Order: sequence, then structure tokens, then C-alpha cells
Amino acid sequence: MSVTHRILIPFELPDADEVPPVLVDTLVTMEVVLLGHYGLPEQTPPSVARDQFEDDARTELDGIARRFEETGVSVATRLVFGKAREKTINRVALEENCDVILTPGDADAIAEVLVPLRGEANFDRILSFVGELLTATGASVTLFHTGEESDRLPGEKILADATDRLIEAGVEPDRISQQLSVEDDVERSIVDLGDTFDLLVLGETEPSLRDRIFGNRPAQVTAGTDDPAFVVRNVEQP
Repeated sequence: MSVTHRILIPFELPDADEVPPVLVDTLVTMEVVLLGHYGLPEQTPPSVARDQFEDDARTELDGIARRFEETGVSVATRLVFGKAREKTINRVALEENCDVILTPGDADAIAEVLVPLRGEANFDRILSFVGELLTATGASVTLFHTGEESDRLPGEKILADATDRLIEAGVEPDRISQQLSVEDDVERSIVDLGDTFDLLVLGETEPSLRDRIFGNRPAQVTAGTDDPAFVVRNVEQP
């Protein structure tokens, strides 16, 4: 696909967890911003911590960046000393124009991708990213919908439209599956289903960016699984 997405990957410094190499390989066609967040105790001013720890933190973040660059990924870095990790990720995502945020997780292979779709919100951006991801990996995808009373379109229509969009993007029809659920506990059903997949792609759907990422469905799902998860931001909303 011609669209290039910009991915924010947050790392908690020092001694950040590594991104699985197979996941790095999926990002070769995209732009990546590596955020090194150095968490501070409440009583420590960021300026003091920066004076004391900046050299070591920068060395660690540059080492992470080199592993991406060696794979051919286009990388930029941001180093932030602070106490509010969630707010920092929110702010940097906006400042760096990142439309996707990655929670790395564990993965040995990327063969099966799960994409829960709630409705029309953020639909085009989610499918654009999924199309590029499937092109990069050759993986198969399951499009998943749990019906809710608030949906303006029936689940069958949402899944059919998503399938058509991926086929138009060049994904072979035999790589696309659909699953429609009527479970009441949407987050739990996604987490349980996600255990059989290698990777999740979630979309923001609420008005508040901070709430969308950390306070509701994407956060609840990513907190409940060890799978890597891409959260596609709904940047059309304020």
C-alpha cells in the first residue's frame, strides 16, 4: 500500500524490554518513533534526573534504535524524564504525528492476526494499517466483531466492508476470516480469542485520546494479553 504509518513504541528505561525481532521485521515499510521514558519518583525533579542519568539513558535508547536500523526500519527517538508515563505517551504521539502505538509483547512468529472492529469509528485508518501490516508479514487475519446496541451498522455489514477493503488493498481473500460474536463482555472475549493469535490490532473509539489508549477497551485488552498489540489512533477526533 502507498500509505506509510508512523508507529510510536514506548520503552520504560532503564533496562527496557526488547521488541521481538519478528515484530521489528513487520515495521520495515513504516516510520517508527522510539520513546524512551525514564520514570522518576515523585520527589525527583526531571532536571536533576536528566543531569544524572541522561548519558546512560541516551546510550540505551540509541542501542535500541540501532537494532531497528539494522533491519532497515526508519527510526527517530525521543527521551523523556518524568513521572506521568501515560500522559507522556499521549503527548509524544501527538507531537510526533504517530497514528499507531505499539505494545510489543511476546511473539516468535506473526502468522495469525486478530482485528476487532467495533463500528464505523476509525474504520478507514484501521483497515489501511492492517492492509500494510498483512503485506509486510504475509499473515492471515481474522476480522472480529461483537455486536452492540450502539452500532449503527450490523456486524455482518461491518465485517463484509472490512473484507472488501482488504481485498482492494491486495490481500488475498483466502487469508481473511470473519468472526461475529454476541458476547456481553467484549474485552474478555477479545482477550480469550487473542490467545490463539500472534498479534492484535485495536482501534481507538472514544473522544478522549488518553481514555482511548489507557482508560477503556484498548487498555483493558492490552493489559490482559501478552500478545503484541497495535493501537490505531483515531486522529480525526479532537
